[in-house]
Amino acid sequence: MVAVSEDTALNLVGKVYDAALDEQKWSLFLDEFASAVGGCSAMLRSADLQTHKAGFVASVGYDPAWQSAYCSHYVKLDYYAPAFQRMTLGVAFPGERIVSLTEQRNTEFYNDYGIPQDKINNLGAILARDGNHMLLFAAQRGKRAGAFGEEQVRLMNLLVPHVTRAVQVHRKLGSITVEKEWALGALDQLRMGVILTDSLGVPLFVNRTAEQMLAPDKGINLCQGRLALNNLSDTALLHKLIANAAQGAATGGDMRIALPNRVETLQCLVTPVSPEFSERLNITFGSGCAAIFLSKPGSLQLPPKRLAVLYGLSPAESRLAAKLAAFNSLEQAANDLGIAVGTARSQLAAVFAKTGAKGQAELLMLLATGTLAHCRVEADISLAKLT
Repeated sequence: MVAVSEDTALNLVGKVYDAALDEQKWSLFLDEFASAVGGCSAMLRSADLQTHKAGFVASVGYDPAWQSAYCSHYVKLDYYAPAFQRMTLGVAFPGERIVSLTEQRNTEFYNDYGIPQDKINNLGAILARDGNHMLLFAAQRGKRAGAFGEEQVRLMNLLVPHVTRAVQVHRKLGSITVEKEWALGALDQLRMGVILTDSLGVPLFVNRTAEQMLAPDKGINLCQGRLALNNLSDTALLHKLIANAAQGAATGGDMRIALPNRVETLQCLVTPVSPEFSERLNITFGSGCAAIFLSKPGSLQLPPKRLAVLYGLSPAESRLAAKLAAFNSLEQAANDLGIAVGTARSQLAAVFAKTGAKGQAELLMLLATGTLAHCRVEADISLAKLT
């Protein structure tokens, strides 16, 4: 067998890291790998060895019907499975070294699964193993092609650490993407307007409610790509609050935005976005990010009982948190609740301790982007679906 060239090996390493960043490219890597080792198919397959559940993470050269048959039936008959638990992690093995050809030929798996597909010669490596769960990287050959040789084993051993790392990176990126979609999806469901901007007031994200507010006749709009209000002084104040928040100012700031009818107003709170939340959203910006919350007075009503359950607050603490989430100042909240401002401060300190918030702006961000704020008050949505 002709030795695999260094260029071929380097090209495959490059392809596997391309796949880490784009799941559509796993098939390109597997296709080139199968070709390099003279195989007719290649795959990444996960399996639970105890429950006999399996799934093809990526594959080439497989008929979907046979993949389905493996997952539903033949996974229970796979003669390699008992050896997977004791095999050295990350080391390539030709199939006949694990189960002899004589033993294979006397099985249903060989005669009813391998022979009809002409996939009787195998080369594989266990990339990851966690209890009964494992991930297999493998290639197959037909009868006429013969068994895999040492050169193919050497190439797989060279690629295994790269494939393992690429899978880890891919899963990490996948979890980030899911969390980003969840977080932005939660913001999109809020009845308050939420705009994430850079330090110059250029929107990075606008939820559905805020989209309805972005018009010259609605009080807030865009001018040359930046947020603007109906008069220059208010616009200057808004940009100042955004710049301060994007620089990480601890307190943020608030203002009232007069609507064109001069009767109604929008309550506007500008607050920093924590680095942790920014990382979850996977938004790239160089000069910080600010969150702008827009609401008509009294429009955001979070049920105190749900706040109490979610954050372990006392009834008094949850009532105060709900008032603050509705854009009330501490003094106004205390007045509405009929308690002294000093009492309200003590309760607020307890709320901070239980929620982990370090200030009122961060508390609002927590409540507005947390699972509870994802609920519309009138909707009957179970907390289990939101966590």
